[in-house]
Amino acid sequence: MEAIIESQSSYSASLKMKVVLFLFGVYCIYSAFSAFEIYKIIVAVVAFYGIVYKKKIYVSSNGLVREVRGVLGTSVEVLPWEDVKGVTIVYKGDSMMAFFEKGITGWKILFKREDERLLRELLDKHAPDVEVTVVSNVRSKPKRKG
Repeated sequence: MEAIIESQSSYSASLKMKVVLFLFGVYCIYSAFSAFEIYKIIVAVVAFYGIVYKKKIYVSSNGLVREVRGVLGTSVEVLPWEDVKGVTIVYKGDSMMAFFEKGITGWKILFKREDERLLRELLDKHAPDVEVTVVSNVRSKPKRKG
């Protein structure tokens, strides 16, 4: 599936973090074998998992897609446009959170604010009957009383 809009909720460790995790994992394995401490091997496995872990959330022509890649493989979850019952959009700064309702549950996805126009075009094309509700800007700090 082709990603039309990629979410800001996507995650992958930076190259710098991957190098740190790799060196830490190698150190843990070396020290585990020299001192016979099994818990360090477990910590090393977790560090190596952090190197390959990648989460990607995006909007495609088929619907909303959540891909999670790890050591054991890739998990792909799709929320088809037909299952979306409503969309609520909330703005905060230069970000936009969209809640795609599927019954009483749904997916909450963070986008850049400038992606709204393209998102609305996709909703009009693939889910024209879906109601879109917009909530105004959310304050970053609560008002003080008194």
